[in-house]
Amino acid sequence: MAIADDYFFVVHDVQTGKLRLHVRAAGLGLAGALLGDLILNGQIDVASGTLIVVDTHPPEDDLADAILRQLTADRQHRSLRTWLAFVSQGAIDRVGVRLIRAGHVELTKSRRLWGTAVRYVPIDLSMANWPADRLNQLVSRGDPLNFSDAMLAGLVAVTGLTKHVWWEGDAVTLRQISAAVASLPMSMREVLAHTEAAVGDATLSPHT
Repeated sequence: MAIADDYFFVVHDVQTGKLRLHVRAAGLGLAGALLGDLILNGQIDVASGTLIVVDTHPPEDDLADAILRQLTADRQHRSLRTWLAFVSQGAIDRVGVRLIRAGHVELTKSRRLWGTAVRYVPIDLSMANWPADRLNQLVSRGDPLNFSDAMLAGLVAVTGLTKHVWWEGDAVTLRQISAAVASLPMSMREVLAHTEAAVGDATLSPHT
């Protein structure tokens, strides 16, 4: 599965479909994951906070294709931070729809005093738990992480979900996560750094 799909399951309570983070922080984490997927696919690159489209060939995935077309059509805006904010808008629903189409989640709606609550509930709990379980096992055993899992681990860390995946989160675990992130290409590390900064700003904002 894509990094964004894995992160989607980590950031949601798989039993209820409820977000574990504020919606803005979750959206930024998903934006970082979506851009990370495009980097891994060789479609974009990042250098010194600037996002560059390097391959305009349409990805097979519809959501990745839509984001790439947006990046390509608006090349005068190159700031990674700007694109993180832009992609984060609606990222939860866009990834959720992709997972619905893949048959992995179903949409539920319930009425609340303030409106209708929309949640994406996994169909297969084992599959939904697998991203977090996989990261926990890999890091606990000290196994090397591939770029996809290292990026996922980094996003978990920078969005404040470390304790959810690694319950104890001791110093050894944190060092292993840091080492995995350090193994990533610079472009992916930049995405993580800017995602962390954006989440921090969103947390401090009086509008959250």
